[in-house]
Amino acid sequence: MAEMQVQTEPPSIGKASAELQPNPAAPAPAPAKAQSEAAVPAAQQKRGPSIHQIYALPAPIRTFPLPAFYPNNPISLVHVAYAWLGQVFRPPPAEPAVIHQGVWSETTISVHIKDEKSMRALWEQGFYGKGNLSRSEPNWLKREQVQRGLQEVHVSEIFTQQRREERAQAKWERARLEQEVILQTRLEEERLAAEKAKVVPDSTPTFVAPVGPLELLALPNSAVVVSRLESILKPLLLLAPVGPLQLLALPNSAADLARLGKVNASKANESSSPHGSSTEDSEEPRTPITNETPEIFRDDRSVISSSDGAGNKTLKRRKSVRFSPTVESATYKASDPPSPNRSPPVSYSKPSQANGNGNATSQTLPSLPLASVPVSDPIINKEHLQLTPEEAFFLSFGLGVLEVCDPASGRVLSRQELFSLFRQYSYFPPRNGPDEPDLEPDDGFLVHYAVYHHFRSLGWVPRGGIKFGVDWLLYTRGPVFDHAEFGLIVIPSYSDAWWKKQGKKGPRKPWSWLHSVVRVLSHVTKSLVLIYVDVPPPHKFEEGLKKGITEAMKLYKIREVMVKRWSSNRNR
Repeated sequence: MAEMQVQTEPPSIGKASAELQPNPAAPAPAPAKAQSEAAVPAAQQKRGPSIHQIYALPAPIRTFPLPAFYPNNPISLVHVAYAWLGQVFRPPPAEPAVIHQGVWSETTISVHIKDEKSMRALWEQGFYGKGNLSRSEPNWLKREQVQRGLQEVHVSEIFTQQRREERAQAKWERARLEQEVILQTRLEEERLAAEKAKVVPDSTPTFVAPVGPLELLALPNSAVVVSRLESILKPLLLLAPVGPLQLLALPNSAADLARLGKVNASKANESSSPHGSSTEDSEEPRTPITNETPEIFRDDRSVISSSDGAGNKTLKRRKSVRFSPTVESATYKASDPPSPNRSPPVSYSKPSQANGNGNATSQTLPSLPLASVPVSDPIINKEHLQLTPEEAFFLSFGLGVLEVCDPASGRVLSRQELFSLFRQYSYFPPRNGPDEPDLEPDDGFLVHYAVYHHFRSLGWVPRGGIKFGVDWLLYTRGPVFDHAEFGLIVIPSYSDAWWKKQGKKGPRKPWSWLHSVVRVLSHVTKSLVLIYVDVPPPHKFEEGLKKGITEAMKLYKIREVMVKRWSSNRNR
């Protein structure tokens, strides 16, 4: 397999134009047609620029490429000469034109971009970073404005939440229809069974005179036998108790019956007196049930007995709550009315409705509160852009458009300091002390940055792939345009002779692990690519690092192996 060497030099203007130039095969944005405001609807007038115009620049730098030359077209040579002479006599501005500022965060091991213009620029010109309050695109401020009704624009998180709610509602509706079908089937079966029972004649057994010798011998031969059978069967025949004496005659202990009789007698004496009142009623009064009492507080109280430890049993009341038989919603949103006695009072509206008796009944309907924050208050953007160490170092070292500052002193870190800082924090715990072991050439940052720089130079858009169990996801143009096509797993390789003498081997993974990763990616229509990074020996890496970061990164080589799912039933 051919080996591809990583080019880590900061690309010049001509080189950047060749590597990061937009794909010529991609469809160009259609020119805006001049239309009168009367002919265009209001919804179309509010529509902003298309995504092809917003994400037209593939990198946060400006390139000035020469036009293409066609040998069979002499006019193209004139066009090339005119553009070249124009750049010679009128040189383009120095690149990079804008340098963004970032702050290193030791807590999140990332670089934070807090300026709103820099956040939008880095996201729209190469899809760098991730919003800390968003899924990917830093649009928390836009989402807040849409929720407060200040704007009417497209927000991906809001549409995603709406689609999830619609999917959940569709599932509930499908389950409801299935239950209705099952209920209809049961009712139909019951109806057919009832009709069948009406057709079948009565099969009540009647007395038949004995005609055979066995039947005659089975009859009771004497009165003694009959009396014995009655004495045996009579205790087994238990009739349902219908009176108080029959209930008390049930098999209970004598002590319980005696105590229960005393309690009933005392209850009867207290109820017979005109001013008598129960002790239990005085200690725990029952809640009066009125029309204005919420249904959830209406309860029934039943009597149970409990022991006080001395052998005496006392009567206590047990509370049972009856909930409403109608449930309006199984999921609770932020706009739902609050629970009673759990939140500050809200305004209520009482529409009167006349009942059958002519009286007006009031039903309390809580009016939903408005936004918790007034619309007139300014919204402060609380979101920042998070750059991974690989993204931050590529912007700083590869393109030169980012400066990272130390949060304590505010000093701008040099590329060499940034390189060492990212290497130290690629270990856990970070190796930043004098007594800790030295940094190795196979640390996580070096291996992953070699892969990141390699695919960025080829025009791909790498993004973090922890969601699908891989290291990186490769997008052709970006997450706004299409889904990721490949999932990358980075594996360090020790193919140099020095590593073999030291007995160093790469990580060993079982077949089940590889099969599980391939299965996950195949369900989301992505292909798995194993990226083997040949790690140089320490002495070669130190010699290259003395010459510069570029010479050290040239020692890393990339090998790509695509893995496809193999099934024994389909692939024979």
